[in-house]
Amino acid sequence: MKKKIKHILSFSPYGIYEMIRDKKIRTKRIKLQKKIIDSYIKNNEIKKLQIGCGTNILEGWLNTDLNCIETIVYLDAGEKFPIESGIFDFVYSEHLFEHLKVEQQLNMLKESYRILKKGGIIRIATPSLEFLFNLYANPNTLTNKQYVNWAVLNIPNLKVLNIANINIEEYYEYVINNFFKAWGHQMIHSYKSIKALALQCGYSKVKQVEVGKSDISFFQNIEKHGTIIPAEINIIETMVIEIIK
Repeated sequence: MKKKIKHILSFSPYGIYEMIRDKKIRTKRIKLQKKIIDSYIKNNEIKKLQIGCGTNILEGWLNTDLNCIETIVYLDAGEKFPIESGIFDFVYSEHLFEHLKVEQQLNMLKESYRILKKGGIIRIATPSLEFLFNLYANPNTLTNKQYVNWAVLNIPNLKVLNIANINIEEYYEYVINNFFKAWGHQMIHSYKSIKALALQCGYSKVKQVEVGKSDISFFQNIEKHGTIIPAEINIIETMVIEIIK
């Protein structure tokens, strides 16, 4: 018994989550999943998949997440997608990619590539490693000071800085450390690193665009993370990548 307890405790919280996922609920979700996906594909000429939608339900999209309800289909980004190859026009994901391990990120890119039509596009909004490097290298710029002040006042893990005997000029270091380990973050990418993964998966072109901006009408003003946190804060920390098959 002691060995079992020790073995369980050796797992990270993320590992424990993966281990104890309710298999019965998952099996039920998968059965419902196929019916909803088949119906969506049959009834939509332009096919658009959102991965990890959370509460952001997009009209005209196949909205998917680990947590599913009637309007959200169960889909695990780290596993094979239950979708035929070459039938989707667009894939979209906002602030999910950073919550996946690298092997799961690769799976998501490869599976999205597989289900996309030739010329299809996946758009990913995710925190930027460049933003964190800039915050470390230039903590005294007005923008970075505003970001740190917002973080310390609003992020629960950082509120201790207000009462601890820590120099305010050092707050940015705590903000950066928290960003890497909070909210279940697994891997924060730079544009260069995410581009390398995408090209490795066979995509033909990768470009960085602004939050809410796109040449594709379906992607314009699609990001909603800026309604959860202040829009100006979201723009500072988020990079958006469009990846073309």
